[in-house]
Amino acid sequence: MAQESQNIESIFDFFYLDNSKIKSFYAQLNGLGALNTLKNTSQIGDTRKLEATVGMPAVTGGKMGNDHTVNTTSEHLYDGLPTMPREMINRLDELGYIYRDLTPDNLGALVLLKGYLNITDIEVMKGVIDPTIKFMFNNMETNSGAERAEKKKAQDQMSPLIEFIKNIPFALSCNLFVGNEDNKSLTEVWMSLAREDMSSTIHDINFKHGDKLAGEWYVLGVLDAIPTSLDTNNIILPDNDDMEQFRKSMSEMMKMFGRSDEAYGMTPIAIFRVLKPKQ
Repeated sequence: MAQESQNIESIFDFFYLDNSKIKSFYAQLNGLGALNTLKNTSQIGDTRKLEATVGMPAVTGGKMGNDHTVNTTSEHLYDGLPTMPREMINRLDELGYIYRDLTPDNLGALVLLKGYLNITDIEVMKGVIDPTIKFMFNNMETNSGAERAEKKKAQDQMSPLIEFIKNIPFALSCNLFVGNEDNKSLTEVWMSLAREDMSSTIHDINFKHGDKLAGEWYVLGVLDAIPTSLDTNNIILPDNDDMEQFRKSMSEMMKMFGRSDEAYGMTPIAIFRVLKPKQ
């Protein structure tokens, strides 16, 4: 049976969804829990008139009638999970939980931003770094003893860095570039994506788009890091022992492959684009 046409102004095409956070927010909003199954029950009543001949004299023969109603019940079960992200976003927006300004004042708040996405797969980088470095060194000019010595020195210096990169967790590094009010410059927001929360495989995305996805995308997430130059928090952690200095050095090395000092940082909950019908 054809369903009635609904006035749907837009559809969200989700590229990334942190379903555990979405379930948590949804449950807190309704006080009941996350959706599992939706049930739609409809009832149709069919009333018919039944007539029967009554045993009366032939001269005045007649009929007697009564109404008989038959009820038909139709039940449909739906997967409720796909309805939660958009309902959650709309409800959070109605309650005023979502901010749209990329400022240090919104640190720790939910923000909804629009911009351009750039995704780098560290796992792929780890797989190709050895052949890339070998290709680079094999093509270096080494006609003299000094050039050969320089090449050997460069190889020795890069070896620890290569081993370090090989042991970085298999992360998806994502940058969102948001336009500023001057319409000329862009502000960078760094994020880390979980593979299991992607709607498409990262290899398909890189083969199609390269590192930058076409078009503009919306990102909803918690703003949890601001540029170093805008950080007014002057807390200095102690580093007066060797282990603390080592941990600090390790953190700084890891950060080389993550958020830059002048970028914001965000924990993404949903990444999507808006699909609209033709006018």
